[in-house]
Order: sequence, then structure tokens, then C-alpha cells
Amino acid sequence: MIEELIAWARMECLPAAQRLGLRREAAALAVRHRRLRAQWADHIAQTRAALLASARRAAALPDAPRRAWIMGAGLLQDVPLRELLDLFETIDLVDVCFGPAARAAARRHRGRVRCARQDVSGVLEDLSRDPQRASPPMPADAWCASVNLLSQLPLLPCAALLNSGEAEAAVERYGTAIQQAHIDALSRVPHACLIVEYAQTRATAPDEVLLPGLQDRLFSAGWASGSRWHWPLNPEGEADEPSGRAMQAWWRSGDAGR
Repeated sequence: MIEELIAWARMECLPAAQRLGLRREAAALAVRHRRLRAQWADHIAQTRAALLASARRAAALPDAPRRAWIMGAGLLQDVPLRELLDLFETIDLVDVCFGPAARAAARRHRGRVRCARQDVSGVLEDLSRDPQRASPPMPADAWCASVNLLSQLPLLPCAALLNSGEAEAAVERYGTAIQQAHIDALSRVPHACLIVEYAQTRATAPDEVLLPGLQDRLFSAGWASGSRWHWPLNPEGEADEPSGRAMQAWWRSGDAGR
């Protein structure tokens, strides 16, 4: 608890996100990253490798972007920043909450790395907004990456609506709309990478698909499937029943999907 309080105090967060509890969630995740460093090491390495592979594809093209826009980068744990600085002139780390590591990187690489506080769903300030209209556009001149973010975007907004008495079916449609708006915005830029949790895994039960129909939607939008791996999110000793996430990287480069 004390560790989480310290981590919470070190976070800088958008007010709308903090009201929904995202500062607390970011602090808890930062503490878990430290505590489960060994168990999560392969997941972090796989995420960094997938991001770097996608960025290198984009950087090798004749119309290579000179800018990176990385969403979900507030803790900087799974972003290969040093290698990406060799590929891009400027890098925007995009999130609603930023920890000390990301802010230190922005100071260290002043003029090249920036912490951009942005709600990429566009709904946190006003949950009554239509997610398709609220979702902000992504910079077309950048390689844009969404890192372990898609399944997380609707969680706290949907929880807030349920607590306010909204019908469960309507809230489920709202959450799906947030995710689809994010995919649509990412699909409109020429160079992109999407890393997602697509299933929950348990040793004693079949995998539970988290994003039904996502694969078909991505293929139809011109995305190519990349590497897959397993993230032991709740390893043995962390929970009564160990569980994890099945992960996959997707990418688009150049005119794919346009």
C-alpha cells in the first residue's frame, strides 16, 4: 500500500482521468512492474521487439515518417526508446498518466522526446460523448503505436456508467464503440503498430476471447498479423488461480489499408 501511495504521488495525470481512477491504476501497475520484473521480462522484451520491428519497417520506406506517436507509453516500461531515437527525429509519448521515467526521458532528450498528455478515447471528460466523434485524430505524418491499450480503454469509463445506473447492454455497446473508434483512428494513418491482449488464459479453463471479431476487422482494414506471445499477468503466487493474456502484434506500413 505504501509503495502504491508513493507511486501515485509521482504520477502526473489528466484531471478527467484521475477522477475516474486512472492515476490509481497507473500507480498500481508501476508497482506490479517492479514486483513482477522477472515474471514479466519476456512480455516486456516481446513488446519492445514487436514495436521495433514495426518501426523499422516504416523507417525503411521511401516516405518514412520522421516522428513517432506512441500511445500507452506513460510508464515507459515496454518502449525501446533508445533504439527508436535512432529511427525518428522526434517521439511523442502519449498517455493520460506519466511516471518519473517518461518525464526524465523527456528532460534528457529535450526537443526530441515529449510527454503528450492526451485522452485517446476522447470520452473521459464527458462520458455522454459518442466515441466515434470524440476519438481524436492521430498524426498522419507519424508512425503511430498503440501499446497494450485497446482492451484497457473502456474499462473505467464503462465501470463509471454502470455505477451510475446505465443498462449493462448499453454500456457494453459503448465500450465496444470506444475500441472500434481507436482502431478506426489508427487505421487512418499510413504507418501503425497495434499490440493487444486478445484472450485471457488460465491453466484450468479454455482461453476467453477478450476482443471478439477483432482479427477479421483488422484484416479487412489492411493490417498484417505479427508475433504472438504469452503474458503471465497474474503468475503463481500473485493470485489464487494463475492467469495471463495471449498477446499479438499487428502492423501497417505505407499504403496498406488505404
